[in-house]
Amino acid sequence: MERKFILFGLLFVTLGIGIGAFAAHGLKSLSVTPEQIESFRVGVDYLFYSGLGLMVIGAVRPHFDFIMKLHFRMIVFGTVLFCGSIFLLTLLPLMDVQAGKVLGPITPIGGLMMILGWFTLFVKYLRQVTSL
Repeated sequence: MERKFILFGLLFVTLGIGIGAFAAHGLKSLSVTPEQIESFRVGVDYLFYSGLGLMVIGAVRPHFDFIMKLHFRMIVFGTVLFCGSIFLLTLLPLMDVQAGKVLGPITPIGGLMMILGWFTLFVKYLRQVTSL
């Protein structure tokens, strides 16, 4: 399981750097509003933060005495839904695709999944530490 955390962490960080570079240089040349660029940057930030967090969890995983499969899935799928929907909401209108009605509700669902994944992981860890 440690390898999955580190693998997805590295993937998210790598994508965050690449997509962030695109946001910094490529989006400005497209007809994207400053609000859309800011929203895109939020997606990049959360992709990067989740990647770093997953790598840290992967590194310290041997010190946990509980199963993290559900937490891992909630964090990964939540990050993909949250960040991916933000990226698509910014980029699809440039191709004359209006998907806001479909993708708009996905963003908060992904965010909630990330929050729940990290929070429940925190609670489980807190229970483990306080029971020692």
